[in-house]
This record gives sequence, structure tokens and C-alpha cells, in this order.
Amino acid sequence: MGAIHSHRIRRALGGALGLTLLCQGCVAGQPALAQPAASRTVTRVAVAQAAEEIGEKAVTDAYYRFMRSLLAEQKGDYRAAIGWQKEALQLDPRSVVMHSHLAMLYVKGGDFRKAIAAGEAVLELDPKSLQAHLILAAAYQHLRNLSAAERYFREAIALNPARIEIYLQLASLYVEAKRTQEAIALYRQAIEVDPISVVSRYNLGRLYLGEGQPEQAGQVFREILDRDPDFEPAVPALGMSFEAQGKVSEAMDFYRQALEADPKNRELRERLAQLHVKQKDLDAALKEYQRLLEQEPNNPSIRVRVGLIYYDKKAHAEAIGAFQEVLKLEPGNHEVRYYMALTLEEQRRYDEAVQELERIPKGHARYPDAVFHHGYILSQKERFAEAIETLSQAEALKPKDGNIPYLLGLIHLQQKSYSQAIAQLERANSLDPSNVAYLYQLGSAFERSRQIDKAEAAFRRLLQVDPNYADAYNYLGYMFAEEGINLDESIALVRKALELEPDNGAFVDSLGWAYYKKGMVDEALVELRRAVELSKKEDPTIFEHLGDIYFKKGMVHEAIREWERSLALDGANEAVQQKVRGARDQLSREGAQLTGEGK
Repeated sequence: MGAIHSHRIRRALGGALGLTLLCQGCVAGQPALAQPAASRTVTRVAVAQAAEEIGEKAVTDAYYRFMRSLLAEQKGDYRAAIGWQKEALQLDPRSVVMHSHLAMLYVKGGDFRKAIAAGEAVLELDPKSLQAHLILAAAYQHLRNLSAAERYFREAIALNPARIEIYLQLASLYVEAKRTQEAIALYRQAIEVDPISVVSRYNLGRLYLGEGQPEQAGQVFREILDRDPDFEPAVPALGMSFEAQGKVSEAMDFYRQALEADPKNRELRERLAQLHVKQKDLDAALKEYQRLLEQEPNNPSIRVRVGLIYYDKKAHAEAIGAFQEVLKLEPGNHEVRYYMALTLEEQRRYDEAVQELERIPKGHARYPDAVFHHGYILSQKERFAEAIETLSQAEALKPKDGNIPYLLGLIHLQQKSYSQAIAQLERANSLDPSNVAYLYQLGSAFERSRQIDKAEAAFRRLLQVDPNYADAYNYLGYMFAEEGINLDESIALVRKALELEPDNGAFVDSLGWAYYKKGMVDEALVELRRAVELSKKEDPTIFEHLGDIYFKKGMVHEAIREWERSLALDGANEAVQQKVRGARDQLSREGAQLTGEGK
């Protein structure tokens, strides 16, 4: 159930377990407690009855101890209060008021079994005591004996069917026991007893909302606002019912209208901001959070939201500024420190990021993530041995996190340690078999280690998980072309990749290369030229392939030109160097032949 904060509602929900504990005026020089006249009348009757039974002095002494018990209770000293109350009961053992007070003190002190004994003592004296029934119901509910608690709540309702609070308490017991339909029926019954009770309706609406019945919840919240437009908790609740129905636009319009009437309502504005975030409208969300900051400039939770939005927007400087403000207010907020480190990491300010990560203490929930990111930073700085050691520590802390063996696999791939890369990537895949990134790199590791059949199997599994993964179609098609196998399927796979990303220069290169391998040289030349045009940056592989095609067509000068363009980008490629030397030698031989023929 949602907490109800309105002072009007707190009054409406006033303690059903509260006892009217009474005392008459001054006793033996003790200070008097002010009471309503009606209460003093009831107390005088009780005192008079007790005086007839146990004598005037005994009742005076009993009520003096009763008063001392009340004063100790007001100070929160339940042990002393119970002691005084027991002494009072020794003097007046048949006082229903005193037995009830003792039972309530046991409830407040958390001794529920003694509360039950005291409550049962009240019922022996007065079987129709409403307060005793409520005390017993509360005590049994705390002891998780819900059937006994239900019994006493039901008996209390029979004793006073007009007391709405009892219906609400029994309904909350049913909610706790997941007896939803009974709770709903009880709230409906409470509404019939008191049709103007907005609290019964509100709790019913919250229950509908929690049970995934947002349409019914919305109807109830509308009824509340029609009856009492000032019942504040129903306003955001109605908006949440729209959200739960998937009516996001309607919810946002509702929040905006409500904010026009109550522009300083934090809950409404925050819900509107959260919907903007879900809609990926980060600028609009930021605007709402900044308005909240104007109202509460020192509220760290709002500043955290602002910082996270800037982080998502890649507005790194602003994100760091927001996180720094939070850390001024809450130096021990290591969740924010973690995001500060991630922001610095994205800016490649690695040393500063590590400083923040190292300030996150062991035992904090983010500590394993901090160790992981420290390992990632070491890998980016190519300090691979340290990175592997640090990531191994992270894995010990989070053995079920597939990202750790995945990153270890990428490091081993970079070092061309393919067997170790495969072992790590297979572990990552076992932890999350549907993660396409893990499968893609596993297929790549198999291909680089010349395990073509296993690479093919990995890519085919990936495409079963995500049939729209364009890079997987391209990799598998290109691999077939490189191996000179399955060339028709190779062409089909790359064409599928191009259906998903028509202007991807690398994919066009793959198609051209598959055509080349199939002997379709003219078609290959068209695609390779297009690949050069489409590529966002110059790619040595594309230039090499284009040179190969020119050479195949006997266009040796053009081939040398393209290979040299490839070498300008990757001068260490010995295979291309050899192609250039071979082509130049061919031209020299052809030139010599021409010279000889001319003679």
C-alpha cells in the first residue's frame, strides 16, 4: 500500500488501536492531566465502581500507579510503564481499562505473547471489549498467526460495524496474506458502510494498481477526485494508472494539467520527468528536474538524476559538475562516485577515473564493478598483464557476471592468444547464452584460430538469437568468401547484411570480394569502387581488394596504385608489399619484352 502523507488522511486513519486511558484529576498531590469533560465523566463512573469493590484508598493508590504508567509511556520507557501498570492491577485486578492499557504496553514494547495474555484477561472481564479484540488482532498479526488475527478483526467488526479503521486493518492483513479478492471485497464493504470515506477508496485503488488492474484503479481514483478534488494522493495515483495502461501521452498530459494547478508538487513533476526519460526525451526530462532543483537546490537525489541525464546525453562536463555537487552534500555517496568514474572513463581521463574507483570501499555494492572498470582501464592503457590480474579479482567478486570473461576474452584476442580467448568467451557465453556480443566475438575467435566449422556454428547461433544482426551476416558471408566455400550463400548472407545497412562500405566490400571469389570480376569491380565511396574513412583492406581486382583484369598500373594506397594506411602488411613487388617485376619484364621486340 502506498504511504498516505496528507495530514487530513492521517487524521482519518487515526489509530484504531489507540486506547482512551483516563484518570481523575489530582491524586495525592500528583499533577493533574487535562481531559475532555466526557472522558472525566466516564472515568468518575469507573472510579466509583472500583471504589465500591476494592475501597477508596486502594482505588486511589491504583490510579496513582496508573498515572505513573502513563507518564513513563509518554517518555517511551515501556519497561517502567509496564511495571507501574502491574502494580496498579494488583490493587485493582478487575479494571478493564488497566488490563487494556497493560496489553497495549506489551504491544508497543514488542512482547506480543504477553499482550495476548493481557488481552484475553480483558475479554474474561468484558467479552465485548472492542479494544481488547483489536489488541489481540494486532498481536497475532505481528506473530504471523493470520488466522487468529482475522478472527479477532472479524469479531471487532461485528461489535462495531461502523468503525472503518477495522475494515482497513483487516484488508491490509488480507493483502499481506495475498488474499487479494477478500481484501477488495472488504474495501468495497467499507465503502458501503461509509460512502464518503476516501481512504477506503484510495486503498482499493492502490490494491487494483498493485494487482495489475490499472483500469479499475483509474476508475476508483477518478471517483475519489470527483468527491474530493483536494485529496492529494489520488492525483499521482491516477496518473500512474494511465502509465500502467500504457497510456503514456495521456499520463503526461494529466501530469502537466495537474502541475498547472499545483506547480510545486514534487511527486507529479518527478513522474513527468521520468516519463520523459522513458520516452528518450532527455532534454525535456532535464528541464523538469531543473525546475525541481529550483525548489530544492540542496536535494542530492534530484542532482543525481540531473547528473545521470547529462551522463546519458554524453554531456560529460555537465555530468561531472552535477556529481561533484552531490558529493559535496554527500561525500559518502559511492554510487555517485562510481558514475563520476564512468564519466571520466568515457572521456579517457583514465588516471582520474581510477582515483575515483579506488575510493569506493570494499563491501560497497559497487566495489566489484569498480574493480571491473579498473581492469578495463588497464586494458585500454595496454597494461594487459595488470588488466588480466585485476579482472580476475573482479571475477572472484562477481563470478556470474559474463562481462568479465568477455573482456578477458577480448584482451586475449588482442594479444592473439586464441585458445585463451576462446576459453574466456565460451565461459561468458555459458553465463549468458543469448548475448549476441559474446557469440559474435566467440565466432571471431574461432575464425582467427582457423576453426572455421566452430566459427560458422557460433554465427548461426547468433543469428537464431537475433535475425537482424547485420554484422553477423557480413562476417559469416565474408568468411565463406575468404575460404572460397559456400560462395552462393556467401553472396546471399552479405546481401542480407546490406538489406539491414544499405550504405555500409565494409559490407559492400564483402559483397565485392564474394563476387571476386566466384569469378564475377566485373560485378566485383563495381562493388569495390562503391565501397571506397561509401566508407567513412579509408580502409586498407578495401584498397587491397580493389587492387586485386584490377590485377585480375590485367590493369596492373591501377592495381599498384590501389595497393600503395593500402600500404599508406598499413605499411607493415607484407602480403601487399609482395603484391606490389610482383606487379612491378611483371611490368619490368613486360617492358623488357617490348624493348626486345622493338629491336
